[in-house]
Formats: sequence, C-alpha cells, structure tokens
Amino acid sequence: MSAEKLMKETKLTIGISLFVSLALFITWFILETTSISFTDSKAFLALSLIPFSAALAYFLKLMKIKKNPKVIVSETDERLVAEKNQADAKTLKLLQGVLFLSYLGYTFIMPENVFNTIGWWMTLSVLLFSLFAPLVFRHVLKEA
Repeated sequence: MSAEKLMKETKLTIGISLFVSLALFITWFILETTSISFTDSKAFLALSLIPFSAALAYFLKLMKIKKNPKVIVSETDERLVAEKNQADAKTLKLLQGVLFLSYLGYTFIMPENVFNTIGWWMTLSVLLFSLFAPLVFRHVLKEA
C-alpha cells in the first residue's frame, strides 16, 4: 500500500469520525437547550466521545506517517504483525479479566440487582461474548 493511499484513507476516516462526533454533540446540545423530552440526553454527549477518540487516534497515526513514510513497512512485515497480534491477544486477556472482576463486583456488591437490571445483564453478555467470540471467529476463519 502506498503512503499516499494510506494517508487519504486515514484523512477520510478522520473526517467521518469528526462528522459523526459533531452530529452527536449537536444532537445533545439541541436536546439540552430545547424542551424536547428525551430520557437522558447526556447519552449523546457520551457517545460523541467515541468517534472523537477514534479521530484523535487516526490523527496521531497520520502524523506518524507524515513524519516517517517508511512506517507503512510495519504493516506488512510478518514479525511486526505477529508482535501486534500477540499484544492484541494479551490486551483481550486483560480486558476479559477486568470484565470478570466487574461482573463479580456487580454481583456481590449489589446482589439485589442481579437478574433485575440491564447493567448486570450487559456486563454478563459482554463477558460471555469476550470469552466465546475468539473461538467462533477462529472456527469461521478455518472454514473460510
């Protein structure tokens, strides 16, 4: 992949992420300043941070590419890809541990909420997904 093509894709991703973030932020602002009734308009503010963070990450990647265009080699070098995959696997294990501790904490700190609140079910669902998704994806990739 050429440096120019990668820079164009990164700039497009930054633009789209900033657009989505701005749209969510404007929605929050409109709901806060008008009398439109919505359960909790702060959710739009919180959601606007996700694409903004992604845009920031891609901006940092773009600056890294502009500073040193040979960085693109790191995306195709097998050793560096293997290191990246190993780091991703360790990150997944760490996040699974945090999810498990969150699930246990939620269950033991607020036992009256178990089975009754969406937070408990969401924590359980994300934990189970993080445990079983790698197996499912590995199976799908072997068949493909």
